[in-house]
Amino acid sequence: MFALYKFELRKINSRKIVWITGCVMLVGLLIWGVASAVLPQSREYSDSSLNGYEANRAEREAAELISGRAIDQTLIDEMRPAYENFIFNGNYREALPYLDVYNLIGRTLGTQASAEILECDSEAFYERLNAQLEANTPAGLSESISFDEPIVYHGYFDGWQQITDMMKFIACMEIMFIAICLSPVFTVEHTRKTDQVILCTRLGKKKLYAAKILAGLTVGIGFTLLLSLLMFGIVAFLYGFDGYNTIFQFVLLRPFDLTIGQAALILVALSFAGAALVSLFTMMFSELTKNSVATIGTITGVMLVTMFIMEMPANLKLLSEIWYLLPSNLVSLNGAFRYSALSVGGSTLAAYQYAPFVYAPFVIQAFPNPALRGGNAPARLRCRPMPRSHRQSAPCCL
Repeated sequence: MFALYKFELRKINSRKIVWITGCVMLVGLLIWGVASAVLPQSREYSDSSLNGYEANRAEREAAELISGRAIDQTLIDEMRPAYENFIFNGNYREALPYLDVYNLIGRTLGTQASAEILECDSEAFYERLNAQLEANTPAGLSESISFDEPIVYHGYFDGWQQITDMMKFIACMEIMFIAICLSPVFTVEHTRKTDQVILCTRLGKKKLYAAKILAGLTVGIGFTLLLSLLMFGIVAFLYGFDGYNTIFQFVLLRPFDLTIGQAALILVALSFAGAALVSLFTMMFSELTKNSVATIGTITGVMLVTMFIMEMPANLKLLSEIWYLLPSNLVSLNGAFRYSALSVGGSTLAAYQYAPFVYAPFVIQAFPNPALRGGNAPARLRCRPMPRSHRQSAPCCL
């Protein structure tokens, strides 16, 4: 079995399309990282004279000035004159340390108007924040989250936030790679007219098809690992990984007792689960259609639809659940960190909690599926054992 697996893995990796597609995507991601570092960045608080790396470093150093402090009335009183000086006189350096706090208050109030944000005091801020979290808490949730004590600001967290923002883009890249590179795994046998020969071999009905699936999973998950490592390297250079313990509500006002770092790592883990699911679906669908182009077109079409339709109405319960379970939708803040409209055992689960259990049956079912085992050999074929002197050394012919 292991020899078959290595043989099928070499077959996939020997195709030029695999290396071309993978290199184009990895180089494209690397170019984005270099461009983000060296090109001038237009930020709301300064001119475009700073490049991306310098602007991020300035924000990180400024955030360290108030890191570890509670967001209370004292901090808000300090922020108000600093931002007024920035608004009226253009002095952004005094306001820069309070940028994340300012944005959190604005998101909580649902406004970008500076006058409303700066007029808000700590009591009104926490009252509005707790009200929003309570409104977003489903009825079946046993525990709710509220802030009775002031929130502690843990400093610059743009690195983790950038990962959460990039994961949908990364998921789309891995889906395109898998669709292009794994769709020929089974269809190539039909194209070369070797599928009937494989069905006649001793290992063609079970072990060979299982080896193909395992090899395809290895390639799909392996490329996802390469993308993730490159993404982490770019983010580490541009933003750093400070602020891991910053509360989740800085990026999304939903009742999850998580940190931003934990949320980012959950999305990365879900991308690997999605890669496994898409890899299996690609190989199963290509075997069903016996056409690589149809497989690539179908997967690409679904992915493009998910990119243009950002949200599905919550009143379409079952359709909404299926929509957000698609890998390209699940690997995002809005997709993973939402409570299901369906309850399990009387308790409500978040999408990231139950999605792996939904994916698992599809992954398990792929191996015993008769369509992937190739079914039975046609009745008209009667295969006789080869003479030992004529047997090929390739594992698939044994």
